[in-house]
Amino acid sequence: MSTSRERAVADAFAEFSDTLVVDFDVVEFLHTLAVRCVELTGVQAAGVMLADQRGGLRVMASSSEQAHLLELFELEADEGPCVDCYTAGRPTTDPSARARVEGFRAVHAVPVRLRDEVVGVLSLFTTVPGALPEADARTARAVADVTGLALVQHRAVDYRQLLAEQLHHSLTSRVVVEQAKGVLAELLGLDMAAAFTELRRFARSTGRRLSDVAADIGGGDFPPDPPEPPAGRSRVLLIRTISQAGLSKLRAEIQTAVTRHGLTSSQVAAFTLAVHEAMANAIEHGDGARQLILWRYAGSLYAEVGDHGRGMPGGYRIPTEAPDTRPDIPRGLWLINRICAGVDIESSPAGTHLTMRYPL
Repeated sequence: MSTSRERAVADAFAEFSDTLVVDFDVVEFLHTLAVRCVELTGVQAAGVMLADQRGGLRVMASSSEQAHLLELFELEADEGPCVDCYTAGRPTTDPSARARVEGFRAVHAVPVRLRDEVVGVLSLFTTVPGALPEADARTARAVADVTGLALVQHRAVDYRQLLAEQLHHSLTSRVVVEQAKGVLAELLGLDMAAAFTELRRFARSTGRRLSDVAADIGGGDFPPDPPEPPAGRSRVLLIRTISQAGLSKLRAEIQTAVTRHGLTSSQVAAFTLAVHEAMANAIEHGDGARQLILWRYAGSLYAEVGDHGRGMPGGYRIPTEAPDTRPDIPRGLWLINRICAGVDIESSPAGTHLTMRYPL
């Protein structure tokens, strides 16, 4: 193994260790693990399956939607290398006919163990037939071992009881994440892969667990609901795409959504104005898709407006002094900063996301 590869493997396992904290997000961890497995080995796709309480394998994470579909096909037929690996408890390689349809030439399965018990399978898909090189096979086995360890986090309780609880939580979380992906795909006009990318980005930007954010999106306050979200949870109020033609309608939707959450008429007007300015900027400067996500969390309203424009200049700072009153001088961000208690801008050549916080 080359020095650069050894460093990459060491860095990846250090990243895995850093995520194994109390109450870590299982679905996010397993997705990261599947993506890193592709980067560290010579495979083209990877997925993680775990056994449910009835002994059936369930897909938990995959490096791509393509691999996810293959695993689902395999499980529906109740046959194939992953099922064989789980049943026999040893690595399995198979030139699957289903894999060839999707452009792969072989499927490799590695058991995920907890002590002497097989609790799942790490599945690897390659475009090259034959067995994995030994270095890649060792790395895959190590990743599978980390997966097993992650499921119990070394807590000092009966491991069988904890395993059952953790697997149940993992499977439930995956269902919630799939539901949230469907909501985002429908409301933002995305495919499922892009919806999952957006879901993970949104969870990271809010500093919250992927499964918690997914649950809030799946159970969003799209119809009228009690205004106060449960402690530690957010209430998603609105998810929409933004266009010039639909701007006035979307502004009315924002007013309706925040009015039922206890704002006075002047607060509604101020917050709606701030969000409208952000949407107008996205329309003027953003290329392609633009989106709005509106939610309530910990006593504040939040709005995130995103676009796929060229990004903002490096080192940009929102002006604190009132801009010139000439009509050609932009005032949007200055106005937003005056209205909102917090404004955060995340910008790159791939686009810009502007997050506003308005305390209730």
